[in-house]
This record gives sequence, structure tokens and C-alpha cells, in this order.
Amino acid sequence: MFFYIMGIAALFGSSAVAWKWGGLDERLAALGFIAATVASNLANHSHYLHTENGVLLIDVLLLAGLVVLALRSDRFWPMWAAAFQLVGTTVHIASMAETGDFAWAYAVGLIFWSYPVMIALAVGTWLEGRYRRSDWRA
Repeated sequence: MFFYIMGIAALFGSSAVAWKWGGLDERLAALGFIAATVASNLANHSHYLHTENGVLLIDVLLLAGLVVLALRSDRFWPMWAAAFQLVGTTVHIASMAETGDFAWAYAVGLIFWSYPVMIALAVGTWLEGRYRRSDWRA
């Protein structure tokens, strides 16, 4: 329960930073992260006893959105977020090859890689905001 609360706090913290100080790219990513989190919680039926196909689909859609954002954005953080999301999505692929009791490792792998995605958003927003506030850019 502690890690669930930490994850929700990290999600809303990074989203709040993006919404307050970010531009359109940051806000779109924050909305995508929130939507993916809600949808993943609804799609998780077996509590990671086997590959969660619904969560896999949601993660692939979020990855596609981050890749599109990275390709069209003039910011650098979406590339990092997309790369971290790609690593997190491959955890699903690894779970397809596993036949033993791996629920804990599968869940931790997915949760672990969600944090760098949110950190990329928060740090990217902060750096972009700092860059916009500097006098030499204008």
C-alpha cells in the first residue's frame, strides 16, 4: 500500500509541475500519464499472475503517444520519457516468456520503470521553465 501511495503522489506531483509550469507538451504528457494510470488500474485483472494484456495495450498506446510527442517537440525530455516507457513496456514481453511464479517481479518491473518516466516529465518541465525564464533566450 505504501508504494501505491508513493506512485500516486509521484504521478500527481509530476503532473502538477507540468500543469503549473509546463507548456502544451508537458500538459499533454501529464494527461496521458494520468489516463494511463487510471486505465491500467481498471485493466489489471489478475494482479500480475500472468501477462496483463490490457495493461500492455495501455502501455503501448502511451509509448506511441510519447514517441509522437518526442518527434514533434522541440524539447529533449520526451525522448527520455519515451525511452523509459519502452523499457517498461518490454517488461510485458519478458513476462510472456516466464512460466513460473513471477507476479511480484512483474509488478515491480512495471512500477519501477514508471518512476523515470514521471521524473523525465518533472525535470524536463523544470529545465524548460528555467530556460524560458532566462534573458538570453528572448
